[in-house]
Amino acid sequence: MDIDLRKANEIFHDCESRIYDSKWGILYDLENAARVRKKFEKLLGYPFPHVHKLLEVGCGTGYVGLNLCLNEGLIDEFHACDISQGMIDACLKNAEELGIKVYAKRTELENLDYQAGEFDMVVGHAILHHIPDVRKALSEIHRVLKPGGICMLAGEPTSTGDTLGKVARLLTEKFVRFYVSMGGYFGGMPAKLKSYENEDDSQNVKELESVVDIHTFRPREVCRIAKAVGFKVVRFEGEELISSFVGWITRTVENLLAEENLTFRWRYWSYNTYLKLSRLDERVYSYLPSSWFYNMLLYLEK
Repeated sequence: MDIDLRKANEIFHDCESRIYDSKWGILYDLENAARVRKKFEKLLGYPFPHVHKLLEVGCGTGYVGLNLCLNEGLIDEFHACDISQGMIDACLKNAEELGIKVYAKRTELENLDYQAGEFDMVVGHAILHHIPDVRKALSEIHRVLKPGGICMLAGEPTSTGDTLGKVARLLTEKFVRFYVSMGGYFGGMPAKLKSYENEDDSQNVKELESVVDIHTFRPREVCRIAKAVGFKVVRFEGEELISSFVGWITRTVENLLAEENLTFRWRYWSYNTYLKLSRLDERVYSYLPSSWFYNMLLYLEK
């Protein structure tokens, strides 16, 4: 059966927009602002520069751009776009609550509704793997950047990292379902699976998720595509190995179990464990191939 991948992306992310921040533990505060900034400084190799006009592509709820804007004096003008109107609305709502001005609109990455040479910097997080035509998307980013402009894309799954993530999700789901069936306890009470008002809708969203995760990447192949569309400087880094594997375990638990089982103590432990393991990943990073890590960080300069 033929599937319109762009429409599937739009429908899926419209549905996810209502719960996306809570599902992925996305927060907007000075701690997360510093973490997002540090992520890109790893790519830059120097402190994040002052940016006059920034575009976040595939902005979702605004995780990257809004947190960058929380760094005082860093961004003059913030623009955001996404294929999903639901995500645009969520981004605008978050921006309003944070007191941040954002120019947001619905447009596709493969056909950006912006003028050539309009932006000093383009950023994105976990977007490229949803895009059917990666070459066209990178070409569009190149078009809207000013000469000398920089694009940085983070959160893109490598082929190796994705395999580790699938193993973690599969084993965890089997164990949790078995544990619940055996009458196990979680959070000081009997463990129960999450219930949905409409099980058919839940199943449809789950099936769409498997459709819209189109690519995993071999970083050097993506770099070759970026050079072919005209970028003069292209490089990549990796991030999250142990933290990603454990992170997929904890997220799978949270996606399966009922809310009453997910206590503050559990959420505090899982969040802080992720932070500690992320620091461990950074310490071992220089000793392992970048392509082993779950996420690809891509640096492109026009």
